[in-house]
Amino acid sequence: MQWEFDSARPLGRGGFGRVYEARGPIGDAAAKVVPKARGGDREQLVVSGLPASRNIVPVQHVEETDDSWVLFMPRAEYSLRDRMAQPVPTAEAVKILQDIAQALSEVSSIVVHRDLKPENILFINGSWALCDFGIARYVEATTAPDTLKDSMTPYYAAPEQWLFERATPATDVYAFGVIAYELLSGQRPFTGARDEIREGHLAGVPPLLTGSRKLAWLVNECLLKAPEARPSAANLTGRLAAVGSDVSSPAARALGEAQSALLLERAAAEAAAAAARTEAQRRAGLFAAANAGYEAIVADLVEFVCDGAPDTQVAHPNGTTVLSLGGAELRIARLEAVSPSAGDYDVVAASSVTVVTRGASRGHSLFYADFDELRHFGWFEMGFMQGMGADFAHEPRALSGPDGLQVLTSRTIGGGQLGWGMRPLDPGSLEDFIQRWAQWLGMAAQGKFPRMSTLPDGRTVYPRSRGW
Repeated sequence: MQWEFDSARPLGRGGFGRVYEARGPIGDAAAKVVPKARGGDREQLVVSGLPASRNIVPVQHVEETDDSWVLFMPRAEYSLRDRMAQPVPTAEAVKILQDIAQALSEVSSIVVHRDLKPENILFINGSWALCDFGIARYVEATTAPDTLKDSMTPYYAAPEQWLFERATPATDVYAFGVIAYELLSGQRPFTGARDEIREGHLAGVPPLLTGSRKLAWLVNECLLKAPEARPSAANLTGRLAAVGSDVSSPAARALGEAQSALLLERAAAEAAAAAARTEAQRRAGLFAAANAGYEAIVADLVEFVCDGAPDTQVAHPNGTTVLSLGGAELRIARLEAVSPSAGDYDVVAASSVTVVTRGASRGHSLFYADFDELRHFGWFEMGFMQGMGADFAHEPRALSGPDGLQVLTSRTIGGGQLGWGMRPLDPGSLEDFIQRWAQWLGMAAQGKFPRMSTLPDGRTVYPRSRGW
């Protein structure tokens, strides 16, 4: 009998293709049809290099069509997801985990699965076996263009996957920990919307499992945020074999409780450190984006002014760009990072633009922040007034990032208020911004200081706030 499959009888789908009922020379089978697309031949290549094992679903036969690969495999009785539809006794759960751990230990030196989950663990011939290496990656393949770092199942994805970092065998150990937690407690450690799941994996610490202390400790270690802190796949098998030897004497219970408290404390400290690293990485990425936009703003403004007035002198003292024309100066300050603070807004970076002539000045602040929409960042321009202590020779003026943020939060700083703005800035469409500041510099160079025409001036709409 030849290998064949029935496309009208689907069994499910994997990382890259659909699975159908199939038949072969040795009886019932399953056929996974993988389209020939980016990374589409990955599973054939990976599985062909894996060891023969009762805990790894083998590829028995491969065929090729014009647009697909067809991988024939043994047909499973059911998946771990199917089994988990009913409560699983601890003894059976340990046996399942032992089979999974054995498979991971056998492949960890060859490949990283990267999508380990109950749907990809099948019961075949009396054992639990790993399948679907559709997004697996050879351990040393760090530069392949199709590494598919964004392919993951959120509930089981390790912190490094959420950060789009290189996956290692420890990534599979983390997913093993999530599966173990769900198998033993009946619930996943982190749930909710995608952002909540991400936050849990990056900085959350689930409660320690009840029951066997050694098993709870092992799962706790698998879920540590730092990959290097997790046990190895080989270490899992030996420790799972010992989970039934918990001692019930008073001394052992006291020591076990102390150990549990230390493990939770360690996990919390490690999660806090991971959260700090993650936040620092997030802000570093946002600042890089802000700087790229800011460089475009500065370059376009300088080019326009110098084209319109070739006698303009350009200098860069201490990172500030200074355009000098006829006794007036246009000062574009260096971009500065703003430290995170509590409140309604997240300001990542700040700078200012100021025109100065004959003892008078007009300045506006530039902020890279989420003023209009939570966690949606862009550039904004605004000017401030000093309220009761107004100095009309220098109004409106720019304020530093923290001071400007305080005005926006409380609407006051020494009587200060928003005097001009706020106006979004699009680095790709700066005509209004460039024309306005070039005109003000030209006026200042002629002794015509560009004071505010009204009080207040410009668009004086405060940004969104929870309380307003």
